[in-house]
Amino acid sequence: MPLYEFECIKCRDNVDNSLQGLEKSISKKSVTDLVNKYDNINAIEVVDLEKNKIVAKHGKTVKDAVFMDFYLNEGNTLVLINLQNYRFSELIYFPEDEKNVKCPCGEKKKIEKVISSFAFTSDLSTDMPKPDLSNLPPSVRAQTSLGEYIEEKDRPKKNR
Repeated sequence: MPLYEFECIKCRDNVDNSLQGLEKSISKKSVTDLVNKYDNINAIEVVDLEKNKIVAKHGKTVKDAVFMDFYLNEGNTLVLINLQNYRFSELIYFPEDEKNVKCPCGEKKKIEKVISSFAFTSDLSTDMPKPDLSNLPPSVRAQTSLGEYIEEKDRPKKNR
């Protein structure tokens, strides 16, 4: 059963544009300019993973905001962005209610309905699927035990 969420296109584009700016040049000035330019971005921190050193950092992290991490330069540079989440969910009872959906930034017009990152389920079970242990080393696999019990609500109808 697919679940839907909404994304603010303006906020998403701000993040995309800031990443494109960081791909061109990473400096303390460029990071400061990006945080000041885009109002939905609270803080940016750029870390060089090879040297294990913070290259640039600006802004103040907000407690209720989310962190998004991105990798640049073939995975050698980590960019942590603290921002107001541009992906949000709303309870929609009627199709015309989708017109009244509003982003936390205040945007009402440029909102896109997207498929949620939640899993698709054939039933509404809350049980987690069992992990595949085949790629674990034998020493770890030997210490891991998973029970075979399946709750009645999750059993096929013919076996109940």
